[in-house]
Amino acid sequence: MLHVNARQAGLLHPVDMDAAHATPGTAPRHPDKPFLYFIAPGDDLGEELCASGTNQRLYRVMDGCLAVYHLLPDGRRQIIDIAGPGRAIAGLPGGPDGHAIKALTFTEIEVLDAAVNPALAAEAAQEALVRLARHAMLLGRMNAAEKVANGLLDLAAQFPRKLRQGHPVLTLYLTRNDLADWLGLTVETVSRTLNQFKRTGMIDYAHAEIVTLTRPEQLKALASGRPTLIRNTRRQGEHA
Repeated sequence: MLHVNARQAGLLHPVDMDAAHATPGTAPRHPDKPFLYFIAPGDDLGEELCASGTNQRLYRVMDGCLAVYHLLPDGRRQIIDIAGPGRAIAGLPGGPDGHAIKALTFTEIEVLDAAVNPALAAEAAQEALVRLARHAMLLGRMNAAEKVANGLLDLAAQFPRKLRQGHPVLTLYLTRNDLADWLGLTVETVSRTLNQFKRTGMIDYAHAEIVTLTRPEQLKALASGRPTLIRNTRRQGEHA
């Protein structure tokens, strides 16, 4: 079932796109609305979509999850950003620099013309700069536990589900490999850190895609680099 975020209902900026520049394969929601584009899990935004026309395109996520990533010549991948419902990101045409945008689940986006949506384009650019600076700090200065805590809190804000016994719950569209490529860790370190968080009672998950933040304040303290006591709350004989 596709994730629905309440942010979609309160989008601030009116949008428009000239129907003459519509991309093949997109479907109009309404004559005065932008065009929708549907992407299957694992698919990149096609070059015809990223580079269509002469104006820069914006992609506003209506449902699902996008990953902006950079692919090195040797095949290594660095995920630069994760975008959920309500977020708008600028088009990054594929090419020699290796930048691309991939869907991590069934994703629905609005294809917008930045030239006729300047307020949204400016907001998206500002948000991208802020998130890029935070990501650089995360990659360069944080340890594994701090990185994973930051990632979980970011995803909880972008992909919230209904509270579970008063605790925040998130839909985790990222695989352990995706998390590793986003946070600059190995898959083994990601799995080990998540298991540690579960053992110590900071998170809980019975299903890999649904994570409960049972101690969000402790996660926030860890993510900010403040000293925090992580104690094991499992009862005797209880298994992770």
